Amino acid sequence: MTPRVSCLLTLLGLLGGCGRTSAFIFAQDDEIAGTSSGGDESTGSSTGVPSCEDDPDQCTVRFNLRRAVDILFVIDNSGSMGGEQATLARSFASFIQVLEEQQVGANYRIGVTTTDGSGLLRATSCRSRLEEFQFSWLFGDIDERQRGCLDNCAIDNLTLSPPWVERDAGSDNLPDGLDMATVLQCVGPQGINGPGFEAPLESMRAALVGNPHGFLRDDALLAIIFVTDEADCSMDPETANWIQTEDATVFWTMDDRPSSGACWKAGVVCDGGPGIYDSCRAVDKTRNGVPTENPSEAVLYPLSRYRDVLTEIAQTKQGLGGQGEVLVALLAGVPLDYPQTGEIVYADSFDPEFTAEYGIGPSCGQGTESVSNPPGIPPVRLREFAESFETVGRNIFSICNDDYSVALQDIADAIGEVNTRACVSGCVTDSDPTMSGLQPACALIETQSEDAPGFVVAPCVIVETGWMFPTPTTDACYRSLTDRRGATISTLDDMSAQCVTVGSNLELVVERREGAPVATGTAVEVRCELRAPAGVLCEDL
Repeated sequence: MTPRVSCLLTLLGLLGGCGRTSAFIFAQDDEIAGTSSGGDESTGSSTGVPSCEDDPDQCTVRFNLRRAVDILFVIDNSGSMGGEQATLARSFASFIQVLEEQQVGANYRIGVTTTDGSGLLRATSCRSRLEEFQFSWLFGDIDERQRGCLDNCAIDNLTLSPPWVERDAGSDNLPDGLDMATVLQCVGPQGINGPGFEAPLESMRAALVGNPHGFLRDDALLAIIFVTDEADCSMDPETANWIQTEDATVFWTMDDRPSSGACWKAGVVCDGGPGIYDSCRAVDKTRNGVPTENPSEAVLYPLSRYRDVLTEIAQTKQGLGGQGEVLVALLAGVPLDYPQTGEIVYADSFDPEFTAEYGIGPSCGQGTESVSNPPGIPPVRLREFAESFETVGRNIFSICNDDYSVALQDIADAIGEVNTRACVSGCVTDSDPTMSGLQPACALIETQSEDAPGFVVAPCVIVETGWMFPTPTTDACYRSLTDRRGATISTLDDMSAQCVTVGSNLELVVERREGAPVATGTAVEVRCELRAPAGVLCEDL
């Protein structure tokens, strides 16, 4: 008989206090292995999975899910981004307002990095680095000092240490007399003199792996927001040099020189066309331009490199007793109505020179594009990455909008909602194998404070049209989501893409009656029996 274990996970209805330091020590570079599959065959079962009998400590996972969030903005700092950075700066106030209305505002930190691949965080006023808003290239000189910085930032000198903005239980790290939105309007703009081969995914990874800045907290939700108008071109430095030489002409879209089109051609394949394409998808290619399933042969870093990092972070946080959820959002080259339709336009530009420069036409702002100002190249790699961590609702919005307030408000709302969900790390035991599907062996207890007695949180009642609270006086219930691949007719039990990506077989959602008061410090303690030590996936058993 497979040993059973008790898994403790705590879902907090409102904010709890969180420490400012992190216990994270993530693996570096090729040490990132992604989802763990267990221990050594010599000390575990015949499958190589550690046994609870050998080490009972491995068979309990305890973590708190709090309304605290670490938000990383990855902002494109290439030559075409002056206007978009200005729009983002003007929209920060709406983002902060919703964060604080969600009561996430009592505990959040926001860091900013660029798409140069370094992952460097900095929190300085754009007025102190105006030279970064000037850029000279093949198509002329660009000066975005006024629009990109001066129009929205009123602080001449500002340097925050540590390099992020933070609010924690009513206090913040801002200079006296300054509010969060005002500071972000100066910190957010990153300039336009960054590399033309943008590497947003690699920048994200560099900012997170090893937690080099101490930005990540083990008890906070991690939210990553990409802001870019071009395709991801994450690759190692040696390949970045190679792709600009004549040895890499298989990826060049211009006859005489490399361009951003090389990034599109090296990481994307489309069906249909030419002219209008049915669909486009991410693909790994060798230096000969041939698709490959060998990650070590790929010109661009495979998306698995970045999925594995976030999966590792989620598992590590849970192991440290913290929040394991991740939210990924994207402001990029999708149509203005993408949140409603989910459809992206893949078509060559009306301007052949534009198509030659970028490999494809824009997916928003069609007809306004110029070679020096791409309104929004379809974000194929970034879209697939973001969708693999999707939770509720769409998490991708258009960079072509002239106001990002609605998009940022939706993202802030999503942050609040994700804090009511949990992917349980490990293979949860089926309490009744005679019934179809997973009947999770879980119990939930809610407490109002550490000293108060707890009471049972009942499962929500599932009905044909949805779900309902068990009684008219019940203000909280929970739902168990167990369908990983749409196997059942109902969508009520569908797990989010994120929980599927990290390998969970159970996602829990705590539902609260709208308008019902929730005392500060309210906690829901969840105990689930697992078939093997926490983190071991069902497919490993």
